[in-house]
Amino acid sequence: MSKVVPIKSRYEAGFYSDYNPTPPAANSADAEINAAGNNLRNWARYLAKNSSIIKAVLDARVAKGIGEGLRYEPMIRNRRGELLTDLNDQVRRMHQRWSERVDVTGELSRTEVEALTWRDWDTVGEIFARRVYRGREPNRVGYQLQLIKSEMVPYGSYVGDDVRMGIERDEWGAPIRYWVAPYSQTSFMWNWMNPPQEWQSLPAADVCHLRRQEELDATRGVTLFHAVIFRASDIAEYQQSHRRAARASSNLFMSINRDIGYDKTPQPPEQQGANQSELNLIDLQIIDFLREGESAQFLDHSNPNQNAVEFVNQELRQVAAACRVAFSWIAYVFDRAYAAQRTELVHAWEMIYQDQTKFIQDFAKPCLYEEPLRMAVLEGRLPARLMRQADLETLYDVRIEGPVMPSIDPLTDRQAAELDQNMGWESRHGNIRRFGREPAQVDAERDQDDFEPMTQQSLPLNNTQEDEAQ
Repeated sequence: MSKVVPIKSRYEAGFYSDYNPTPPAANSADAEINAAGNNLRNWARYLAKNSSIIKAVLDARVAKGIGEGLRYEPMIRNRRGELLTDLNDQVRRMHQRWSERVDVTGELSRTEVEALTWRDWDTVGEIFARRVYRGREPNRVGYQLQLIKSEMVPYGSYVGDDVRMGIERDEWGAPIRYWVAPYSQTSFMWNWMNPPQEWQSLPAADVCHLRRQEELDATRGVTLFHAVIFRASDIAEYQQSHRRAARASSNLFMSINRDIGYDKTPQPPEQQGANQSELNLIDLQIIDFLREGESAQFLDHSNPNQNAVEFVNQELRQVAAACRVAFSWIAYVFDRAYAAQRTELVHAWEMIYQDQTKFIQDFAKPCLYEEPLRMAVLEGRLPARLMRQADLETLYDVRIEGPVMPSIDPLTDRQAAELDQNMGWESRHGNIRRFGREPAQVDAERDQDDFEPMTQQSLPLNNTQEDEAQ
């Protein structure tokens, strides 16, 4: 009879022991977001307004991801695969005019919409954008965008059996309609003035849903700070406690301590019946009136703690790692070696580029470029002669880029770019974008530079110049 051998090769964390407690049961992503989504969203918005750490993270991510605005370079080609320079210039000018007033209020430019959308995407985890067609206008494309906050599509709204967390989906899980409230529950209105909620049904084709999805079955997004909310709050309280202790120790230089049996200590005859309130606490001669059982202790200014800086920096490193930014971006500490700074910079920009790619694919390209271009074609704002030369399959081809990684050693980076261009690994226009410039603008300026010396040479020489030439 064979002996039963216990299995030793196993996942130890999957078995309960005194040192490995059983973790909480994991529910579906929608169940967890439905239960905790409102609290996470409220915490994120609160910290974005009151926490200097979270504000620094948001400012850094918007500055690195959006900067002065994304750059849109049309890449329309003819049937031979050649770029149509004139048509691309017309599309670029049309897009620049439309970018002046993008939202339905007419107050926000495209750059402001991009920055606000990215900021709310990080803070809350999602944002909705509705495509609105305002009709033909004389000088610009009749298409604008309406930004809808996450609160306008509540988690617990119930409209029908097929609507889950405000989104109606088909049997395959594809969104069909979005059910949006006419106003937020926290809108600035008196309760007795709020009209009853009448849900507005928006077709999925008219809505863009940009969300930060952490799990496969998540219908709604989750905030970027979900794992560091309490850490950031604790750091703020820790720093506040040190500030208060430092302020108190700066104001107080001495304390008078009394023993346990002080009340039973007999007073000298000359002090019996004296009113102690007559003593001037500001007068330093109060030390001469110490009674038996009292002692004076001079305080040492030991606040803030000398280890507070390193402790806070270690906590900030954990916040930076979870929020996909560099530690030096939020702590402004640049006292490390070149290799360490370079490694941190490259790794942090990898995270920025990854989020920037998703932002472009899910929001910027479909809502801020393709739809304005489609409406411009339908309204006949592009020259028909140039449109007949274009390959319609390349009509929406575009290269969208944001801020580029700054150079710690500019000379080395430019030598590497020159090598890439000479070896055929990158184009000249690609290198221009690599350093944050627009190829069309650089080419125009270079043509002007080449034209000005020729113009100066064609001018007639005066007598002094003729003498020098001879």
